[in-house]
Amino acid sequence: MGNVVSSFVLTSIAAASAETIVLATFDGAAGTTRMWKEQNDPVMGGKSSGTFTIGSGTAIFDGIVEDVPFLRAPGFIKASTTDSEPFPDISLCGNIELEVRSREDFAGYRFSFGTAKAPGGKFFASGYKSNFAAPPLGNFGMVSIPIKNFTDFWDDATGEPIKACLENNLYCPDKKTLANLQTMSIWAEGVKGKVHLEIKSIQASGCTAPAPPQAGSAGRLCPAIPSSAKACPARNISDFQFEPVCITRELNAELQQRRCMKGHSAPYYQDSQGVFRCSCCGAPLWKPSLQFDQLPADKWPWPSFHSPPINGTDGLPNVCHRGPGYG
Repeated sequence: MGNVVSSFVLTSIAAASAETIVLATFDGAAGTTRMWKEQNDPVMGGKSSGTFTIGSGTAIFDGIVEDVPFLRAPGFIKASTTDSEPFPDISLCGNIELEVRSREDFAGYRFSFGTAKAPGGKFFASGYKSNFAAPPLGNFGMVSIPIKNFTDFWDDATGEPIKACLENNLYCPDKKTLANLQTMSIWAEGVKGKVHLEIKSIQASGCTAPAPPQAGSAGRLCPAIPSSAKACPARNISDFQFEPVCITRELNAELQQRRCMKGHSAPYYQDSQGVFRCSCCGAPLWKPSLQFDQLPADKWPWPSFHSPPINGTDGLPNVCHRGPGYG
């Protein structure tokens, strides 16, 4: 992509990052070995072709990018993860790093992740994408791509950015995507030529630990944030019109949008007895008969914030998503 910069350091002299999160390896290691599939350009008789093979701890992305006859412009080949295992949260990281070696002098390498689509974006453009420059020919090196270099507003014909994250943060990777990338892809795109890229690993770097608890805001630790509503460990939910949904960590649960219906950020739901419960763990938060400041209670669609939530057995309010950095 134009105007997007990646850097590399030869592995022989690269210093290990203080905080890294491994996203993929090709050595069979549990938790980082993923399923990959190669795809050739299918558009308008595209002639680009490639392969993606894994062996001896390294993946080999090999092929050729040819012009699409109808467009008279280079097409693409790519390799993408296809399994449904969740990715680790990299929302507190600064870079994506690839340990790679190129055997061909090819200038059209790109990397993408996620499935986001930019408002007004191209039909076939999904995910956040950035280009990267391979290390000097024949040498393994660690390529580092700042996460702020990625954009989801890119041209699906060329792979080039239409609007960069650095121009408008509307196109920057969002927290939801960084919390679980869902998929990753390595591309050879927009440049005609032979491709041979060997990949040892993909990781996030420049990661920081969550903020420590603030003074006076001690609360119970939360369970891990589920990757989907289906995975939410909700309890005591029987009403068909309500579904378990999981709150975000951007605000305290008690400060989030007052919603009691379906939605990805609803912090609570109302059960058949009228009790408002935490959407993730099912703990009772408010009882209309006790904690509404206007009657009749059945006319209120959400709990009153002038009444404290119900305390649990530990004496703390049953706002079960309190924890470090979240008050």
